[in-house]
Amino acid sequence: MAGFFRKVNIRSTLISGLIAGAVFSIPVFFYIKYPVYRFAWLLYLGSFMFFAVIWVHTLRESRKRAHNESTIALIFASHMATIAGIAVATVLSFIMLSTMIPGYLTSAVPDKTLTGEPSNSVMDKTDGLSLQVFLAAIFINFCVGSFSGIILPFAAKRNQKKDQRDPAPLHQHGAS
Repeated sequence: MAGFFRKVNIRSTLISGLIAGAVFSIPVFFYIKYPVYRFAWLLYLGSFMFFAVIWVHTLRESRKRAHNESTIALIFASHMATIAGIAVATVLSFIMLSTMIPGYLTSAVPDKTLTGEPSNSVMDKTDGLSLQVFLAAIFINFCVGSFSGIILPFAAKRNQKKDQRDPAPLHQHGAS
């Protein structure tokens, strides 16, 4: 298993994931504080900031390797940062929902619910507030992080004609 992560700088990946999750949580805090549907753009702002952190992480990883690293290794490293960021964003979102909405974890009716939502939105205990927050924290962040992780390694690579480096995470041992 150690060989699987040999080209991933785990410390840098975890720090970038932590920063991405924390930066995403800043607009989410204000969305939970003022749960009005017209402020849903705050979730997208958080996902855009998440995207920017993953973008910077991928560029830094590429620059550390003189823009000549295997594109597969860079894609893998950026996806690891994305997954770490999603984990942090999800945990922080749950903590904020639990602490800022009294009655969120109990059977009582919560004090804060989403207002002004369309009639076809999913109704839960918070009238769709927690669904929107968790969808943004998991699904949208995965989409923007994966987009960054797939597009940027190819664009940042100097020699795009041939990968001369070992694609460490996906190297086929024993292949002829």
